[in-house]
Amino acid sequence: MSACWRKNPVNCPGKAVFLIVLATIGFLAVGCGAAPEAGVMQVVPTLAETAVIPNTPLPTATLNPPPTPEIFPTATNTLTPTAVPTATPSPTATPLPTALPTPCPLPGGIEHGLFTSPIAGEQSYRIYLPPCYGQDDYVYPVLYMLAGNTYTDAIWDQVGLDEAAEAGIQSGAYPPIIIVMPYSGETALYSSGGPNSYETVILEDLTAHIETTYCASSDPQFRALGGLSRGGYWALEIAFRHPDAFRSVGGHSAALLDEYAKPDVNPQYTALSNDLGDLRIYLDIGDQDWVRANTLQLHADMAAAQIPHTWVLNEGHHEEAYWEAHTAEYLAWYTEPWSPDRSNYPLCNLP
Repeated sequence: MSACWRKNPVNCPGKAVFLIVLATIGFLAVGCGAAPEAGVMQVVPTLAETAVIPNTPLPTATLNPPPTPEIFPTATNTLTPTAVPTATPSPTATPLPTALPTPCPLPGGIEHGLFTSPIAGEQSYRIYLPPCYGQDDYVYPVLYMLAGNTYTDAIWDQVGLDEAAEAGIQSGAYPPIIIVMPYSGETALYSSGGPNSYETVILEDLTAHIETTYCASSDPQFRALGGLSRGGYWALEIAFRHPDAFRSVGGHSAALLDEYAKPDVNPQYTALSNDLGDLRIYLDIGDQDWVRANTLQLHADMAAAQIPHTWVLNEGHHEEAYWEAHTAEYLAWYTEPWSPDRSNYPLCNLP
């Protein structure tokens, strides 16, 4: 590889801890954990009131072939969510030209690193570097994928995101990209957004480290941000507040449950109150996911407001089997705007 780790360990600052009331979990289990009636998703207009995500896995879902994503806005503002979304072709999506197989015989792979943050201290991350990384002189588009609050930086690796990327890049289905998978840590769990929160850790500390350590693009048009569960909350929180910082954002089973998030940081409000510009938005969740209520509501509100976004309601639960089943779909969507022709990217100036 043409770049190497830069490790600057520091002592981790004090960690804020607040009491999480366990009784709230029981309230949620009754309020929004019940499965919808057959064929109809029940949209719940009120926000759930807990930031706790259980770490007990639910039974593995039996997944049918994924539904075709719906592209919004639609021709009407009237929305009736259903258990199986109606297939609607994208009015704007343009297929990428077929790419030639990667000419480099060396495979891509995962590496591990550390970065330091004045807010969060020393944090770990995993990074997928594609085939040919270090063998050419170009920068790469970069996808940042955030973990949930009961997971480490290993989660996207464990559900096969890097294997899906490797297969897609080698076949020419995706352009070569870098994927950064940071550990969320306590700052993500115990802050809700805005300055001096996990938003700053990702938007300033992590991106600066990656862009000065690897041939990773600093151009917002070649950066994307996504996350699962609590990481999905953070991806939407960051991108909706800073829509010019990324080309695309994805909330995968986003746990929109932070009762401390005020309207200026809560994605359920900032999606509607902020000018999101040309930000591409992807929302997906399982029809049996226990945190589905607020994501369904966010989708309904965005559709009614004619805010463009891609919406997919799959079969499944809030579990690793769900995310593993959809990694290829996520990558196809994130990489859609990026050219497979390496010569279209600027040169990397790292030593």
